[in-house]
Amino acid sequence: MGYNELFNLIDIFVLAFGIYALYSAYVLQREGRIIRTFLVFKETDVDACKDLQGYANFMSPRLRTLGGVMIVYGGVSILNTYVTDIHTLLWVMMGAFFLVLVWYAMEVKRAMKKYF
Repeated sequence: MGYNELFNLIDIFVLAFGIYALYSAYVLQREGRIIRTFLVFKETDVDACKDLQGYANFMSPRLRTLGGVMIVYGGVSILNTYVTDIHTLLWVMMGAFFLVLVWYAMEVKRAMKKYF
C-alpha cells in the first residue's frame, strides 16, 4: 500500500467515524446511553455518571459538531482525491478538523470532571 492509498483510507475512516459520531450523539440524546468510543475515557465507569441527562445535554451538541466537521472534512478530502483539486479548501478543512478535535478533547475532559 502506497503513501497516497494510506491517506485515502484514512479519509474514508474519518468520514465513517463522523457518521458514527452523529449516531453516538443521537443515542446519547434519545436513549440516554453512553457509547464509550467518543464520549468517555476508556477506564471510565459509565454507570458512575452523576447526572446522565445533564451529561447528554452538555455533550450531544459537541459530539454533533465533531461528527459534522469529520463528515465535511472526509468528503472534501475524498472529492480532492477523486474528483477535482481543491487544495485550499482541503487545507482549511484539515485545520478546522484538528482544531475541533482538540476543542472536543478539552470538552470531554471538562465533562468528565463535572459529571463523573
